[in-house]
Amino acid sequence: MAIAALELLYVLGSLVALGLAWQALEWGWLSPRRLGRALRSEGLRGTAYRFPAGDAKEEERLLAAARTKPMPLLSHAISARVEPLVHNAIQEHGTRRC
Repeated sequence: MAIAALELLYVLGSLVALGLAWQALEWGWLSPRRLGRALRSEGLRGTAYRFPAGDAKEEERLLAAARTKPMPLLSHAISARVEPLVHNAIQEHGTRRC
C-alpha cells in the first residue's frame, strides 16, 4: 500500500513538472513565435524573435553608437538618440498607417 502511494506521488509530481515545463515553453517560445507569425501575416514587418534577450544586444550597440555622436544644436529631433532601436526599425521597415 505504501509503495502504491509513493508511486502515485511520483506520477503526480512528474505531471506537475511536465505542466510547468509546458507553460514555460509556451511563454518563452511558442507564444512569441505565434504572435510574430500573426503580425507578419497582417503585413507588419520587424526583427525576428530571438530567445531569451531579443534585441537587447543590438539596442545596447545602437545606444552606445548614438551617445558617441554629439546632438545637433537647437534640434528637437531626439528620437534617434533616445530610442535608436525604434528609430532604426521605423527607418528600415517603415510605418504602417491604416
